[in-house]
Amino acid sequence: MENGENKGSGSSFLKGVLLGGLIGAGLALLYAPKSGKELREDIKKKSAELKKDADILYEEAKEKTTELIEKGLKQAEDLKKEAEKKLEEAKIKAAQIIEESKKFAEQFKRKAEETLGETKDLVEEGKMVVKDKKNKIKQAVEAGKEKFQEEMKKGKSKKA
Repeated sequence: MENGENKGSGSSFLKGVLLGGLIGAGLALLYAPKSGKELREDIKKKSAELKKDADILYEEAKEKTTELIEKGLKQAEDLKKEAEKKLEEAKIKAAQIIEESKKFAEQFKRKAEETLGETKDLVEEGKMVVKDKKNKIKQAVEAGKEKFQEEMKKGKSKKA
């Protein structure tokens, strides 16, 4: 947008200079007491001077515009390179995060499998302990039953 504004300003300035020169030359000719031939020669000289000035202004504007375009293209290229660099850095960082996530997931999986294995072992041990206790209780109950029956028999024999 800045290039367009500069170009428009240069063009407006050039038009202003030319128009001002023409008006000034015209007024000078109208108020100058000269012959027609002298007047035509003055107009020719003034026109040549104005054309020369206009050509100089045009070349300066053209050079300035070319410089601005080249500068803009250079900045655009620099921005593009910077964006590509940032994108590459982001890709590398994303790959690192993904790799770290995979390692963490693998460690978590191993730990979960270990914990599950330990839990299964504990459950099996618990089942064995319960079975053993159950057998001991069963034996104790049987022993208590036998003892009770013996006592009952002894008690009947004493009464009889």
